[in-house]
Amino acid sequence: MYERRAVSSRLLDGARDLAFRHTFQGLFVYNILFEDSEVDEEILALDEGSDVLAISGAGCGVAAMVSRSPRSITAIDLNGHHLALAALKAEAPRTLGRFGTFYDLLGRGWHAAPRPLLARITRDLPTWIDAHWREHHGVFRRGLYGAGLTSAMLGAFRRLSGVDESWLRWASTLDAERRAHAVETTLGPLLRSPLSRAWMSSPAQLVTLGINFAQRDRLLATEQRADMADYVVEHLKRLATTDVGTNWFIWYAIAGQFDHERADAVPPYLRRDRFEAARTARTRMRYERVNVLDALDRAPRRAYSHYAFLDAADWLDAPTQRRLLDGVLRTARDGARVVTRTVEDECMVERAGLRSRLRRLDDVSERASRADRTRQYRHVHVYEVSA
Repeated sequence: MYERRAVSSRLLDGARDLAFRHTFQGLFVYNILFEDSEVDEEILALDEGSDVLAISGAGCGVAAMVSRSPRSITAIDLNGHHLALAALKAEAPRTLGRFGTFYDLLGRGWHAAPRPLLARITRDLPTWIDAHWREHHGVFRRGLYGAGLTSAMLGAFRRLSGVDESWLRWASTLDAERRAHAVETTLGPLLRSPLSRAWMSSPAQLVTLGINFAQRDRLLATEQRADMADYVVEHLKRLATTDVGTNWFIWYAIAGQFDHERADAVPPYLRRDRFEAARTARTRMRYERVNVLDALDRAPRRAYSHYAFLDAADWLDAPTQRRLLDGVLRTARDGARVVTRTVEDECMVERAGLRSRLRRLDDVSERASRADRTRQYRHVHVYEVSA
């Protein structure tokens, strides 16, 4: 009886995560990447001989990679909205001549006449990306950073809580402990209200947060939180202890925009020096709407020197994580680097028994975990592949 129940539970978990994935991949959820691309820029250490396989998300990380001029980047994502946005961010420096035009479009997220500008960027890209922006160019007239499910949720949160750019600038004058207290007293009661608790635990809100059921269960178990409302309050308090002045994730959440007065307070790809470097990069770009397992299956041996997987492994059960790692080992060159993020303490490489082939770079990983501005992951794991 117990075994039948366990099998039924696993089947139910698999069905709900499959339904989540199909829902998530058809919606425009994010307009920024919720992983710290400046941290990845340092730990990947790309050069002109690098060949990268990267899950794109909304593309801030992929776009930052171009400024390092790797030989090739294969950007993959099942969500066509996110991958099409990633393509804009990565290709715009090589087609737009002026930094001001580039920054208005992707830093401020607005342009009065976006259609011809987007057509220039997408002219030589896959047909589906060009068609996507012919249909959705209006998002830049309305404002990119107000678009998407996450932005809609954050906008509602700001209206209900009364926090805004002026509140953030006030909070930035406080020390870290007092900022965390301000989050608790200002936002805690709202987020812990019965209505908010119900909404934060709903499948619809999980889609908005980009957290599937498997990752939510791992997160709550590791953090020892009763529900997502408790987790979000504690997460915001952790964010408040970072350098608020340069943490673009806080600005995005509280102000609904970046701090355009500071060049170091925006994702790296939006900074002038990265723009100038990306303009002349000869990187071969590929954009593929495919899941990471299929991308690995179709790749030849020794195809890649770097892998950037965001938090995708947290969406997978243990057997599928093992398949992911086997795909990496088949396609990696000796010494390849793999970067992945997780909300749990357990290491999937250890769970799969592959420590002899995927060596965790402990010092690099711990430094990256401490530096990541998002504060939403327990660990940034950096592995090195050995033959």
